[in-house]
Amino acid sequence: MASRTTPYTANTDIQLWQQLKNGSELAFGKLLTSYFNPLQNYGYKFVQDEDFVKDCVQEVFIEIWNRRDRISTPDSVRAYLLSCVRKRVIREGYRQRILKDDDSVNLENEGGFVEFSPEWSMIEQESLAETTHRIADALNKLPKRQREVIYLRFYQNLERDEIAAIMDVNPQSVSNLLQVAFKSFRENWVGLILLTAMVGMSFSK
Repeated sequence: MASRTTPYTANTDIQLWQQLKNGSELAFGKLLTSYFNPLQNYGYKFVQDEDFVKDCVQEVFIEIWNRRDRISTPDSVRAYLLSCVRKRVIREGYRQRILKDDDSVNLENEGGFVEFSPEWSMIEQESLAETTHRIADALNKLPKRQREVIYLRFYQNLERDEIAAIMDVNPQSVSNLLQVAFKSFRENWVGLILLTAMVGMSFSK
């Protein structure tokens, strides 16, 4: 499971990115090792083909390395990489006909985001396993676009503007999606305390 990004980690990522731009293979390797699995996990939520997604993630890193002297340093390395993988998986999915026009993949409305598994949650204690499953069931009743916003906000710990850039929407749309998701979630499971408490961390400002 991907750990939450801390300020230290974010600063370290920026340092590694700048070293990568200067041709450091060591910095490139550290970023690759740190992010390959989380990026593959994210891509798999759009296309459930492990080899295909792995190739997409590899191609993203290869392109970054080949263009290292021309790419700028992003405000968030994590958000930039997630955005790159999302775009490549969807673009290549259509190009290779893994995704088809008549599939239930509407990038404007649904986003093709697959269901949560119980493991998405930060809850790891065995005594809360049933709660974890109930959270996953309730989340899977939400539209795919809303599920993606929740995933990026609470699993990847990204800010509103970062999510907006990844999903190619304006920041207010991210806020709206998150607020509607919580409203639907509470209606489906009024007794849930965990995610209701997260509303205080949302983008209502």
